[in-house]
Amino acid sequence: MKHKVIFGWLLCCAVFSSIPANASPGSDNAPVDLQADSLTHDETGQEITASGHVILTQSGRKIEADKIIYYLKEDRAIATGHVIYTDPTGDKHYAERAEFSNAMKKGIVDGLQSFLTDGSRFTAKHGEDRGDVETVMKDASYTPCETCAKNPDDEPLWQIKASEVKHDKVNKRVTYKNARFELEGVPVLYTPYFAHPDGSVKRKSGFLTPSGGYKSDQGLYIQDSYYWDIAPDKDLTLGMRVMTNNAPLGRAQWRQRWAHAQLKLDGGLTYSDRTDSIGGVNVYQGDSLRSHLFADGNWDMNDKWRSGINLAMTSDAQYLRQYGIDSRKVLKNEIYTERFSGRDYAVGRFVAYQDLRVEEEQVDQPNVLPEIYANFIGEPDSVPLIGGRWNVETSFLGLRREASGQDMDRAGLGLGWNRRLTSDYGLVTVLDANMRGEFYRTRDREGALTDPSIRSHSSQTRSFANLNAQTSYPIAKQFEQSQVVIEPIVALTVAPKIGTNDNIPNEDSQDVQIDASNIFEPNRFPGLDRVEDQSHSTYGLRTGLYSFDGSYGDVFLGQSYSFDNKNNPFAVGSGLDEQQSDVVGQIRGSYEGDYTVDYRFQLDNENLTPQRHEVDAAMHTGGFSLGTQYLFAKALEGTDITETREQITNSASYNVTDHWRVTGAARHDLGSDPGLRQARVGLDYLGQCLSWSLSARRNLTDEASGDSGTEVFFRIGLKNLGGFEERDTQ
Repeated sequence: MKHKVIFGWLLCCAVFSSIPANASPGSDNAPVDLQADSLTHDETGQEITASGHVILTQSGRKIEADKIIYYLKEDRAIATGHVIYTDPTGDKHYAERAEFSNAMKKGIVDGLQSFLTDGSRFTAKHGEDRGDVETVMKDASYTPCETCAKNPDDEPLWQIKASEVKHDKVNKRVTYKNARFELEGVPVLYTPYFAHPDGSVKRKSGFLTPSGGYKSDQGLYIQDSYYWDIAPDKDLTLGMRVMTNNAPLGRAQWRQRWAHAQLKLDGGLTYSDRTDSIGGVNVYQGDSLRSHLFADGNWDMNDKWRSGINLAMTSDAQYLRQYGIDSRKVLKNEIYTERFSGRDYAVGRFVAYQDLRVEEEQVDQPNVLPEIYANFIGEPDSVPLIGGRWNVETSFLGLRREASGQDMDRAGLGLGWNRRLTSDYGLVTVLDANMRGEFYRTRDREGALTDPSIRSHSSQTRSFANLNAQTSYPIAKQFEQSQVVIEPIVALTVAPKIGTNDNIPNEDSQDVQIDASNIFEPNRFPGLDRVEDQSHSTYGLRTGLYSFDGSYGDVFLGQSYSFDNKNNPFAVGSGLDEQQSDVVGQIRGSYEGDYTVDYRFQLDNENLTPQRHEVDAAMHTGGFSLGTQYLFAKALEGTDITETREQITNSASYNVTDHWRVTGAARHDLGSDPGLRQARVGLDYLGQCLSWSLSARRNLTDEASGDSGTEVFFRIGLKNLGGFEERDTQ
């Protein structure tokens, strides 16, 4: 057969967003395989007729029919009787009659039924494919819902019917006339016009899936957004939340990419009232303009330099939590420039903070104007004679507070050396030597007015050095399906006693808490403003059982001992304020990934009474999941943690069936003012083609937090039309 048989059954791409419009066609020159019970050629009429179980295959396409007549002069083919077309993707299309022309690029189909590999299906009484321009279908319906196995003739869970469906192949868009949305065959929504992008388009302008609910301070609300695909490198999303008790909340988000940069802007604006906390007393604030502005961007200037911006600003402390935009308690605004070169790193930044805390005492957060930091690390064994590698660290920090608050400038330089040694019998030793110096200039020093020993304005210098040696001896025993490891660890840190200079402010070394991750550090102070100027030893043991299937269980215990406990630099409650530190430990376990636990603790060094507990545990069995987080921590002197904290958070979910899931969570305060702080329950339906979620949340926090009250939220998702959440089939 000399004529090429090109079956572009493009009607399967005509309708909905799940149907790909850009499937790669097979080569027109590919060989055609023809099977038929009989084949006749009418030379006079220039007709070729194949009848009886006709099967044509070419380039992964297959067409089956009782009869196919090909008119050579007209370049037209007609297939009749049980017509079945299978495209290269595996989608099957059934028709009563199909007619093709123009090298099989145009066609007319009657009685079309299509079944796609993703479970979607559509029907049409009549369809016409107009080449590469468009496809038009009359009296069409579409559903992504699979056919019911027990009752295949039942109406699908949902479908869209329309008097006409048109697929614009040029603009990649599907439009409907007189569209009806039906649930189990019952019409619930009608629109004279409806459109959405086809499945080949990742981004297209249009409305997003709406959601709604109820919140005690806002009343009933509904929110939706319009997405504007401006260009391949930029887009804009405009949203609105309409409420019965408040003025609308408008939202806007702009995103843009360049060749070496990107920027995202997010903002909101409304006019409403709020409850604020002034001096610990809740005060009603009348209607006013309230807003926020977020910005995130970065610019890769070259292969070593990068700049960026992170902005987060809001009109008041309650706005972000009240409207569910952001839950952060302190907002950070930052402009920075970074340099990467091999192992070396440098950064310069300007930082400003906005404190949104209302339940705790707000701290006068300083502005960082600026911070400059650079770290240079040498190659391994680059130090002559003694080997190891060197490192150099330099920094500058400028802190500025409003009005007469404490201001500080700090410049520092640090030198270090590190070497790792492994003996023939497995002893691992790490040697560290560090020395550094800082220069401080302080103005309007905090506490100077009440303490004569503290100068309001001062300049100070400090130098410090330490030497640390840490040795461990990991011992492993191999079994058939697991391995046992026992690793004793001991460290010795030698440091001169220089004392604490009260004229050096403590800005970044306040929150000292020891745990399994930092007990072996030579300096357990965070930051640079305080140094651990006492020689000490640290000892511990880590042991565990590790299965080759990924399950494991291990335990760590550690403690340190100071050789000189006079003028201890650590605050009471830190666990390091006595000669012998508190005992810290960690117990971890995981069984096949379904049961996990991580328990971290700090025990008093004398009577082993609890000072801090942290537990994270989770289990997944069958359709049931449970998670628990528990915290107990005593107050820490010299910080804003002024009272003992104890709270527990529990969460659970249960898959009642393959489609139904219930969820719940609760957080309880177990401290000095015990009680329920937050509770949430939810009911989810996760069907094959439809999902919806109904949840209720109750916050019993301070009204001035902006997050208190009751909220009910509802969301629906339709497969291939947006917001759809697939059920977990595992």
